[in-house]
Order: sequence, then structure tokens, then C-alpha cells
Amino acid sequence: MVCYPRKLRIVGGAFAAALLAVAVLGWFALPQHLRDQFTVFQILTLLVFLAAIIAVIAMVALSVVRADAEVVTVRNGIRTHRLAWRQVHAVIYRQGDPWPTLLVGDPDDPHRQLVLGIQRTDGDRSVRAVTALRELHARAQSPS
Repeated sequence: MVCYPRKLRIVGGAFAAALLAVAVLGWFALPQHLRDQFTVFQILTLLVFLAAIIAVIAMVALSVVRADAEVVTVRNGIRTHRLAWRQVHAVIYRQGDPWPTLLVGDPDDPHRQLVLGIQRTDGDRSVRAVTALRELHARAQSPS
């Protein structure tokens, strides 16, 4: 099973493109005498901030979850977590949660692993993905 945030990718891509277009159009909309007042350092600073914003959008939009009978791999932004199902205690996705979480680690003191690859904004698609995750989890937990 592979799932990624479809609507977030569309909206994130559109927002990043719009931000880039506004920045370029805004630059060329300035009169030449104002553009001439910017130093190279100031221009580079603006470009770095623009790149950082677009990078954050891309990192979140490129989140993905992959799961099979043995492991679940969650990539949130630049971090990837590969977990054996035996490390996962529960798949939590309550009404109103923006994304599911996995309870992992010590059973007495588990921590939450966000699963940004599944987003509530994807509607029924997200519910089906969580159902598939729960089924894989249940199969891995049952003795063979």
C-alpha cells in the first residue's frame, strides 16, 4: 500500500507556483530606480527566503506512507521512519484529526508518529488508506 496527500500536492504546487510568480512579477513591476537600490546581498536574502518557503511546501507535500505485511515506512518532510509492525501499538485516526498517528515504542510510554502521507482533506481516500493500515497492523499482530 502506498499513499500520499493528493490534494495537498495540488494545492502546495499551485501555492508554490503562485508565490514564485508573484515574486518575479513583483520584482519586474518595481520601477528600475527602485530595483537599482537593492544590493546583491538583499536580493540573495529574498531568494533564500523564497526558496525556503517553497522547500517547506515541497517537503510536506511529498510526504508518503508505504506499508506491507512486515513494515510501515513513513516519510514526513525530510525524515523517514521505517517501523516493523511489532513496534506499532495502534493506528489512531479520530474524527477531526488532520492525519493519522501511529503509537510506537515502549508500550508503557509510547510516542506518536505522525503520518502526513494521509491527509483528512483527501476525504474517503484517507479513510480507505487508514482502514488498509489497520488491516495490515491487525494481520501482523495476530499469531500465525
